[in-house]
Amino acid sequence: MARDRTARARIREYLATTGPLEETSGHATSELMEAIEYEGSPIAFIQLITSMDRDGEIERTIRGKRTYRISASDKVVAAVAGKRSKAAKRVAVQGNQVVEIDYQRLARALVQELLGAVAPGAAVTPDREPGDSPGERDRILAEHNEYARRLRIARERLDELLGTGEGLVELPEGTILTIGS
Repeated sequence: MARDRTARARIREYLATTGPLEETSGHATSELMEAIEYEGSPIAFIQLITSMDRDGEIERTIRGKRTYRISASDKVVAAVAGKRSKAAKRVAVQGNQVVEIDYQRLARALVQELLGAVAPGAAVTPDREPGDSPGERDRILAEHNEYARRLRIARERLDELLGTGEGLVELPEGTILTIGS
């Protein structure tokens, strides 16, 4: 089975954002394993938790062979909070409406729209690239210009929503806001 190289980061993020994980029957390690959706073996997870405890990334309350509490260390909480504040997103507040701009999501939507607009007959074949014929090049150029125009309009609308900086607040990365009244 492949080694899960992101488990340590997921554990730090989970414990720093949700707080300590407490389990009254002493199965906190198993609960954490499920919470971060760890796919490796339980023994590997226990070794990872032990290593993180030894490195001062987490703190555990252990009695006998049972773990009752696992929490992120102060340095991990501070590091995660610092990382989140650097990656905060800009949002505009207008009246009672809050608008968040997730640029990755916007980019994915634009690419999906572009791919959905490609004509079914314009599929790439091994011996032919799109744009080989002059008519097809013109069509592709026209589509490109249309998407550039749409992107410019979208940027102008976003600028209108965001204004000149008034009403802007910083939110941690991953915060999801909806437009409401």
